[in-house]
Amino acid sequence: MIVDVCSFLPVEASYRARLLGWAAIPGYFRMFAKGLSAFCGVPEEEFRRRALGGEREARAFVEEVAAARGRTAGQFVAMLDEAGYGRAVVFSIDQETTTGAPPLDPRVLAQAVAAHPGRIMAFVGLDPHKADAARTLERGVKELGLHGALLVPFLHGLPADAPACRPIFQKCAELAVPVWIHTSVNWSPSHPMELGHPLALDRLCGAMPELKVIAGHGGWPWVPDLVAAAWRHPNLYIDPSGHRWRYLAAPGSGWEMLLRFGNSVLQDKVLFGTDWPLMPIGMREIAEEARALPLKPAVREKWMGGNAARLLGLPV
Repeated sequence: MIVDVCSFLPVEASYRARLLGWAAIPGYFRMFAKGLSAFCGVPEEEFRRRALGGEREARAFVEEVAAARGRTAGQFVAMLDEAGYGRAVVFSIDQETTTGAPPLDPRVLAQAVAAHPGRIMAFVGLDPHKADAARTLERGVKELGLHGALLVPFLHGLPADAPACRPIFQKCAELAVPVWIHTSVNWSPSHPMELGHPLALDRLCGAMPELKVIAGHGGWPWVPDLVAAAWRHPNLYIDPSGHRWRYLAAPGSGWEMLLRFGNSVLQDKVLFGTDWPLMPIGMREIAEEARALPLKPAVREKWMGGNAARLLGLPV
């Protein structure tokens, strides 16, 4: 069974929230014009002209893309079926305090989960600067049927182990749900790269060993540090989504240590994620790249879904 722990719910409201969030990060529309033009379904030239053409034009462009690209949750499940996926974890991001971008209403995620409970799971994005963040998580899990939390430290302007995040993590531990934390480089020159460093997770997991943490995007370029931290902490998992899986086996890519120890002592700690649809290939091709890695057959099945099933409490 393939379990994707980092995917996108392609409904209209989700497209709108995601694009407005990216637009609020300095430099992101320009840096990722090629990938985002594909995400928006337009030529790169058109994306640059409209998304970078001023606030009014960009907002009109976002609304057009959301209306044109939006699909139903049922259509998303059909895409999962076609690609051979068993389940996908979708998510929202809340960066409102620092960037002003409005977050996706958690009820949008809940509607998809309720309509397809055996196929779609969801992590709610939380803003640690908001006093009600922990309550939002509790309501999401207990009342809306969501499955975990998501934080993006570089967007919050805080390291993952900052005191402001602690109420969220305490609530995650109380509810026995995981938190996905962006742990990798970011591409906005105005946001410190160090806020994605995995040593913050080492400190966090040392202080809260009961907390289940997913290091989103695999810790690159600090992969050795994340491998060491995951080796140290039983509840720290690694999701290399957002990167082409074939590069994990490419010499000099920086992933060598994950591939080496992920095939042995950390074989139960690596999760499969796509960051679909930001990759330049489709869901099926992403899974094929992951399956082609030089892993032991039993380890490959753990990476593709077995580890995530155990972490998320799913039937294996």
